[in-house]
Amino acid sequence: MNMAQASTKCIGSIQMLAAVIFRYPQVENNVNKNAAIQSAQLQQLLSISNVSLVASILIATILAYMQREVIPPRILLSWYYFMVLATLLRAGQIITYQRHSVHDAEAIRVRLVRFRLVVLVSSLVWGSAGWLLFPANDPHHQVFLILMLAGMTVGGVISFSADLVSAIVFSALLIAPVTIRLFVSGDSLLVSTGLATMLYLCFMVMSMLHINRNIFDNVTLRLEASGREKTVRASEERYRLLLRHSPVGIFHYDTNLVITYCNDRFAEILHNSIDRLVGLDIKTLKDQAVISTLKKAVNGNIGHYEGNYLATYSDANKWLDMTSAPFRDEDGIILGGIAIVQDISERKATEEQSKYLAFYDHLTKLPNRRLLVDRLEHAFASSVRTGREGALLIIDLDNFKSLNDTLGHQVGDLFLQQVALRLASCVREGDTVARLGGDEFVVVLENLSEQPMEAATQAEAIGKKILAALSLPYQLETYAYHSTASIGTTLFNAHRQTTDELMKQADIAMYQAKKAGRNDLRFFDPKMQASITDRVELENELRKALDRLQFQLYYQIQMDSSNQPLGAEALIRWIHPLRGMISPAQFIPLAEETGLILPIGLWVLETACAQLKTWQQLDFTRDLVLAVNVSAKQFRQSGFAAEVRDVVQRHGIKPSLLKLELTEGMLLENIEDAIATMSTLNEIGIQFSLDDFGTGFSSLQYLKRLPLDQLKIDQSFVRDIATDNSDKAIVRTIIAMAQSLGMAVIAEGVETEQQRQLLLENGCVHYQGYLFSKPVPLDEFEALLKLG
Repeated sequence: MNMAQASTKCIGSIQMLAAVIFRYPQVENNVNKNAAIQSAQLQQLLSISNVSLVASILIATILAYMQREVIPPRILLSWYYFMVLATLLRAGQIITYQRHSVHDAEAIRVRLVRFRLVVLVSSLVWGSAGWLLFPANDPHHQVFLILMLAGMTVGGVISFSADLVSAIVFSALLIAPVTIRLFVSGDSLLVSTGLATMLYLCFMVMSMLHINRNIFDNVTLRLEASGREKTVRASEERYRLLLRHSPVGIFHYDTNLVITYCNDRFAEILHNSIDRLVGLDIKTLKDQAVISTLKKAVNGNIGHYEGNYLATYSDANKWLDMTSAPFRDEDGIILGGIAIVQDISERKATEEQSKYLAFYDHLTKLPNRRLLVDRLEHAFASSVRTGREGALLIIDLDNFKSLNDTLGHQVGDLFLQQVALRLASCVREGDTVARLGGDEFVVVLENLSEQPMEAATQAEAIGKKILAALSLPYQLETYAYHSTASIGTTLFNAHRQTTDELMKQADIAMYQAKKAGRNDLRFFDPKMQASITDRVELENELRKALDRLQFQLYYQIQMDSSNQPLGAEALIRWIHPLRGMISPAQFIPLAEETGLILPIGLWVLETACAQLKTWQQLDFTRDLVLAVNVSAKQFRQSGFAAEVRDVVQRHGIKPSLLKLELTEGMLLENIEDAIATMSTLNEIGIQFSLDDFGTGFSSLQYLKRLPLDQLKIDQSFVRDIATDNSDKAIVRTIIAMAQSLGMAVIAEGVETEQQRQLLLENGCVHYQGYLFSKPVPLDEFEALLKLG
């Protein structure tokens, strides 16, 4: 055996030892059994202790005598003195334990621990011999010492094998010192002897593990045997109680299929009494379904039945699970059968419900995505057989999220249920209506015309019927609600699309319907796929734009009534090396969808604050306020306030010169969080402006709670202020409202002097628009300021 193998085996034995030591406390987490095992261990340890004590003192005497010529007398006598003391200590402990027995679990455990401590003392004395009595230059006496210690190790294994801890401690501490002495000697022969001694210890440990396991198993078996008699005596009573109070029905019957015994549960399952069931001839039952199962037991086989059963006397209709087995005497002769019966009616109902839920939406009772895919496969197969076209319609409800947020999920669920009923009423028999999830539904139309154009016309007619039905008013509890839907449609036949491709095409068409203004139906156009591909390419390029420094801030000046500059709004522009300038309307929604708006928004904030720092050092720009648009996703980040504060502090700007522009939608989704975030930043001086004010539908009730500094009148109201009295009234109302709340007002989209004059007459003195300047790069903006 080479050293690598020996080391591996040694490590393996140590791992086994650790497993055994840590497993012992888990042997049947039972205090009484553990105490009994420990008590048996102690008894076995004490039973051979007298012999081991005599042997120990004799070997110690022989060893001392033989080493007298090579070890100084003072060391030799001192060691022998301590050996006698250790032996007397063990002898006193053994006599005490043998005279005074204990039965308490804790007392037994304490005795075992104390026994181990005395073994520890004895092993330390014996182990010291490997160091103190080891002659430096006398190989004969060295070998004699090693052999004596090896012999004591064997004796320790035998004496302490009942307790693995004692055996390991004694052997390890006895061998370790002499092994170390051999290793540190520097002599190659002694080092090799040390290795052999270490391997010897490992083999002894493995032997101890084996012997201890056998002893432990024997003790356990004896304990189990002692308790087995009690178990046998109690088994008959337990069996009787078990039968009577078992949660399953049990009955015995003879070879003539006459019931000879049944328990309470069996009578309960059949809604009958034990007296009436005992003696019943099973062959006369109204429902004969179980007869063959019960006969199998009489014929020596196991029988099983699961199915519906109608009771003879009570007419109880149950779903039963029954197993029958032969009942034999001591000679193996079949006396009849025993059957176990379970009422699984509830479980069966649950399984059926689970199967239903696996294929149907629990809210609307419509097929779910899983069943939809199966129906589509059948529709494809039907198209192959008939040559007819089919159509897939994906229906998305417009503004469903707003309904959920404002009226709650309970009302939203009621709305979805009503939508499902209307959809089902719009299609033909044999068509499929399914719910994908959320507010998305699917309709599969089969057996349309063989001609694609005519099939498209048929699909469009059903789609328009659906749009009309879904646009009718809904009564949701006490709420009257109006809604619309957007539908994407694509045709399929036997030769082209897969299910995934079909769903993707209809989805693309549905988004085109939404983009066109909603409440519309669109068919999939292959050109749409090219648009989607272009969008994917644009997304990939957008991910690289920040690192490639393709973004730039443009600035649109904001003026007061005396044509003095107040500040500017920072507007991001994407200057693409191949596509040129890409409109924010094209890439900002894409950034929102992909999450790229977060790093882009941070870049805008960093760049704006860096520019403010530069402006603070120039006389003509020192007091300019810079407005920065914040996206909804960016504002709702939990660390947004801390991020803004960090940027402002890092650039060392006046917080009051930074104005964050927010929209109504991002504030109203979670008004309390919005107020908390705004208040945190407002406290350090950062201003807030509400962009596009007046275009929302519920902002007025929250306006007074928000820590706003400015309202921004949307350009849609400014555009026709000179010709539209409604717009003029809205603008006047916004200005009056802002003044009453102590907020400033700025109008965006001011393009003519007439618009500016009308705004001024109504009290609006801050403006932004093409009348003053379009958004321009930084150098043009600063040049504009210098012109005055």
